Amino acid sequence: MTETIEEILARRPETDFTPMLSDEKVAEFRERGFIAIERITSEEEIAWLGDLYDRLFDERTQAVPGGYFDLLRPYDTPGDDLQPQIIAPEMRFKELRRTAFWRNGRTLASLLLGVDAAALRGWGHMIRKPPLVGDSLPWHQDEAYWDPGFEYVALGCWMPLDPATVESGCMSFIPRSHRGEVRVHRHLGDDPAVHALVADGVDTSTAEPVPVAAGGAVFHHCRILHSSGSNRSARVRRAYANEWQLEPKALAAAVSRPWIDEGKRAWEQRGR
Repeated sequence: MTETIEEILARRPETDFTPMLSDEKVAEFRERGFIAIERITSEEEIAWLGDLYDRLFDERTQAVPGGYFDLLRPYDTPGDDLQPQIIAPEMRFKELRRTAFWRNGRTLASLLLGVDAAALRGWGHMIRKPPLVGDSLPWHQDEAYWDPGFEYVALGCWMPLDPATVESGCMSFIPRSHRGEVRVHRHLGDDPAVHALVADGVDTSTAEPVPVAAGGAVFHHCRILHSSGSNRSARVRRAYANEWQLEPKALAAAVSRPWIDEGKRAWEQRGR
């Protein structure tokens, strides 16, 4: 008999796992804008998260209103999932805030950013790459999605629940690209109803793919240019990420990012 979401939540394992982060890794992150670590939580927690993840996607769960959608397809259009996403699952399922993944992500993020862990706030998203369908997630910067009226100190902590290989669509980065400003972006296919953003004209000659085993993690600065390939393997590639940031500071004047306004209008027009 298939377990319900509530039954899966009730059996969350108590995980006492503490990853190590060397001074060299901290320096590497600040210099290059990203690092990978071999392990951020236990095998037991990875298995439990995988069971919960599968149930949430099977039921197309919305943790927040409108919080289930496909990154590569116009909102609410019919068809097979290409790259579906669940936004902020921890808002509805508080057990996710009690995991070693959440706890360790915040601790390591504070070391990498050089801030107090207690000052960091987090929110998550789960992205699923089905096998042999969909396309690459285009080159972009995370901050390009955010309110341009604020200044951010933030990074992402991305953990695959399955081996993230070049074949299955692991993350790739442009080293040191976090040192620049937020670039001009546009919506994929020039359609504001498609959530995915594209930064055009990216020089990928120095791009580095970062394969990671299940339960490993990649930390990346909110301004680093990154992408993930299509899943050409025969198995699903599941990933769960949390964003860690200080309380954003309001700017005296918002930066002009017209793609943000276009996306908001498309979202609102669909009754969200």
